[in-house]
Amino acid sequence: MTSSDIPSDAVLVERQDGVIQLTLNVPRNRNSLQSPGVYEGLMAGLDELERNPRLRAAIITGAGGAFCSGGDLRTLAQGSEDEVRATMTRNTWLYRRIALSDKLVVAAVDGPAYGAGLGLAAACDWVVAGSTARFCCAFTRVGAMPDAALFWSLPARIGVPRARRMMLWATEVDGAEALASGLADDHAADGSALPLAQTWARKAAQGPIRAYGRVKAGLRQAPMSIEQALGFQLDNAPALFASAEFKEGSAAFFEKRKPRFGQD
Repeated sequence: MTSSDIPSDAVLVERQDGVIQLTLNVPRNRNSLQSPGVYEGLMAGLDELERNPRLRAAIITGAGGAFCSGGDLRTLAQGSEDEVRATMTRNTWLYRRIALSDKLVVAAVDGPAYGAGLGLAAACDWVVAGSTARFCCAFTRVGAMPDAALFWSLPARIGVPRARRMMLWATEVDGAEALASGLADDHAADGSALPLAQTWARKAAQGPIRAYGRVKAGLRQAPMSIEQALGFQLDNAPALFASAEFKEGSAAFFEKRKPRFGQD
C-alpha cells in the first residue's frame, strides 16, 4: 500500500487546550490496528505531540462504540510468519512512542479494548473506562499469545497473578473491575469515558512535563531495589530542581497561586 492509498480519516485529529485527541475511526472493523491508516494516523499524531511544544498531552479513543479490537484475524491468518513478524516489528514503535514520551497519553475506553487494543490502552499513562468498556487479553481464544507490549504493561498495572488470569483464560473485565484492579485509573460509570478523559488530559497539559517524564521513566524500571531507586533519583532529581518548571512551581507555592507550567 502506497502513502496515497492510506485513508486520511482513519484517525481523526482534534487539538484544543494543549491536548491532541486521536480518535480511531474505522468502526466497521471495530477500530482494528490493522485497518489501513490507523497505525499511520496514530504515529503521525504522536509525532506531532512530540514536535509541537504547544501540545502537552494526548487522548487516544475510538469511534462507533469501540476503543480498539486489536489485530485483524483474517489478515493475520493469511500472513506468513515473516509477514506477521514485520507487522509486529512495525507496531513496536507505537508502544515505544507512548511509553518514552515525557508527555502524558490518556486512553478513553468505550466498548471493547481487545487483544492489541488492550495493549494500546494499557500502554497509556492514564486509562479512563466508560460504562460500556470491556477489556480482554483475547489471544489464547484463537491460539495466539499476547503481544502489544502486554508482558510489560499488564503486570505493571495489575500484578502478575491478575495478568496471568487475563492472559491464560482471556477473561473479560468491565470498567468497574478494571478500576478496582488498577487496569483503569478512573471510571465513568454512567456514560462515556471521553469527557472525563478530556478533563484529565487538560490537567496533564497544565502540568510539569519534565517531571512527568522522569516519573514515567522511573515507573518503567519498577520495581526497583533500594540502591536502584536511590541511583535513579540521584541521576534525575537534581536537574529537575534546577529547571524552570521547579522555579515556577516553587514561586507559585510561595505566592499562593496556581503554577503556570509551560508558559515561559
